[in-house]
Amino acid sequence: MPPTIERFALTGELPIAMLAGVMPSASMRKAISGIARFGHTQAGELCFCDHDPGAEYSEIAPGSLVLCTDGLAVTLGNRFPGITCLPVPDPRSLFIDLGHRLLAAGSVVVSDAIPRPFGIHPNAQIGAYTDIHPETRIDEGVHIGAHCVIHRGTWIQAGTLIRDNTMIGVAGINAYRGLDGKVRNFPHFASVIIGPGVEIGAGTVVVRGITTSTRIGVECVIGNLCNIGHGVELGERVWLSVGTLVGGHTRIHDGATLGMSVAVKDNIVIGAGAQIGMGSVVVKSVPEDASMFGNPARRVAPIHAGPVR
Repeated sequence: MPPTIERFALTGELPIAMLAGVMPSASMRKAISGIARFGHTQAGELCFCDHDPGAEYSEIAPGSLVLCTDGLAVTLGNRFPGITCLPVPDPRSLFIDLGHRLLAAGSVVVSDAIPRPFGIHPNAQIGAYTDIHPETRIDEGVHIGAHCVIHRGTWIQAGTLIRDNTMIGVAGINAYRGLDGKVRNFPHFASVIIGPGVEIGAGTVVVRGITTSTRIGVECVIGNLCNIGHGVELGERVWLSVGTLVGGHTRIHDGATLGMSVAVKDNIVIGAGAQIGMGSVVVKSVPEDASMFGNPARRVAPIHAGPVR
């Protein structure tokens, strides 16, 4: 699963002057053309940085606009020539507040990872009282049950089955306490991308991504009453049994199986073919083909959860 870079363009360029608290300078004449996360910007796109970035950030595109602290402005400017640093006391809070304003105004375009045109394929089956945002893409042979909600930017690929009362693309819960003491939830710019032949059970919630879309791979099975956090990536033919909870930004590789009521901490990697026994709580990354059980989950003798597939 190589990292996927997505673009979130604005419907029109916005002057930097609209950013409250940014120190006046020649840079105020520049304009913001899109939103991105630090390290993945293009010229004109706005991101934020509130700590010294690691060595993995070897290059930032010239023309990128970076909200940062006063202390970081010189460091980033020397390290990444050509970027524009916008020093503010609390760059993360300003980025969050701006993001929510732009989303509320309809000023952020759906991720470029979602093919155009939007729409529902003529032979897709949609259940009663299901609400589908017009800026979604529902492909051939998709079957969506009753009382579902499919939010903006979702892409559901051919042959996928989504059962009743499921919610796809809702914003997730997260919290950042700013320097002003206010607790903020991050804006969710990204989408949910569901591969072909997936089955999602009743009452499941799949959260949209923040700046990286939540992705569910080919022929995955997700049981009833599961919760898939923002930015999660499932490989191909992953099996999540009833009541599974997967924390944000977790990556579960091909063929892994999670039994009933497994809970997975955020930012975990579960290797291909891994088997997680029912009721386990996964707090550390899991090697390929490992069998895990318990709270916290520990490696055990091989177990075989779920069906052969």
